[in-house]
Amino acid sequence: MVPLTTRDYSPAASVPLPPRFIEAFGLDDRSRIVWDDVNDFAWVGPDVRAGNDGSTIIAEVPSRIVQRVAALIVEHRITPTRRTE
Repeated sequence: MVPLTTRDYSPAASVPLPPRFIEAFGLDDRSRIVWDDVNDFAWVGPDVRAGNDGSTIIAEVPSRIVQRVAALIVEHRITPTRRTE
């Protein structure tokens, strides 16, 4: 899992989301995926919950963004942080 954030992360450590995706899901214009902060944990936990309808799928990120994030994680050999809660 990588975080989606609106904080001012460095463009070098994050990937912007397409405007259509941001608009479709009512996200902040500053929304970015932070690829250098990978987390490993069991779904569903106290900080990550299912949507209002009980579904664990909130939105599907475009495949080109997923591929870009995955490539950056591999290229930079990012080690996931194991979360227990």
